[in-house]
Amino acid sequence: MRSKEQENKRRQRRRKKQLERAIHAQSVSLDGLAELHPRGVVSFDLEMAGAFPDDIIEIGAIRLPLGNDKIEVFRRLIRPRTFINRTVRDMTGLTKEDLRDKSTLDVILPEFLDFVDPEDLVVGHAIGDNDLLSINLALIRMNHKNGTNIRFCPRYLDTVRLAQQLLPKRKKYNLIALLESFGWHSKKKHRAFEDALASYVLLECLLEDSAEKPDWLPDLLTRQGGRELVLQYLDYKEDAS
Repeated sequence: MRSKEQENKRRQRRRKKQLERAIHAQSVSLDGLAELHPRGVVSFDLEMAGAFPDDIIEIGAIRLPLGNDKIEVFRRLIRPRTFINRTVRDMTGLTKEDLRDKSTLDVILPEFLDFVDPEDLVVGHAIGDNDLLSINLALIRMNHKNGTNIRFCPRYLDTVRLAQQLLPKRKKYNLIALLESFGWHSKKKHRAFEDALASYVLLECLLEDSAEKPDWLPDLLTRQGGRELVLQYLDYKEDAS
C-alpha cells in the first residue's frame, strides 16, 4: 500500500515538473516583447482557499484588446471544494458564507479560458510560478473527470521577473511594495481583481522609460474609463520615494 502511495506521489511530482517546464517555456523576456503581435493583453490574478494549490476561490482579470479602446472585465467568486483557511480569510476578508452560493471552479474556469484569446499576452505578478500552475493543476483534475486534455500555457510576462531585471538593487519585489515605490497605493489588498489591475499598472510603471517598451502595449489609464476604474481600487501620491 505504501509503495502505491509513493508511486502516486512520484507521478504527481513528475507531472508538476512537466507542467512547470511547459509554463516557463512560454515566458516572454523584456527584449522579446517587440517581436510579439498579440490580439490583446490580459492581466489576471487568483485567490486560493489555502489548503491545496488548485483550490481557486476567486479569479479577477482585465483584457485590453489591441483592435479597439475597450476594457473587458472578468471577476468571479468561486465556491471552494475544501475550506478557506484562517490566513486566507484574514488576508482577503472572504468567508465560507460569501462563497456558499457561488458556482464551482468546474463552471468558472472554462469561462475564464474563453475570456482569454489564445493569441493574447498574459500578465501577472509571479504568475509563472503560481497562478498558471494552479490553473493547470485544476485542469488536470477536470480533465480526469471529463475525459478532456486541456492546458493553459499562454505567452506571459511575469512582473516579478521584469522588476528584478529593471530594478536589480531592490530588496522587496512584492506587488504592494513595488507599486508604492511608483506612488500607487492599494485600497484593498489580496483580492484578485484589484491585484490584476495593480499588476497592469505596475507593468506600465516599469516600462514607462524603457527603450524596450513596445509601441503596441495598451495604456490602461488613457483608455475610456480606465483611469476611473483604476482609481476605484488604487490611490496615487506623487511624493513616492
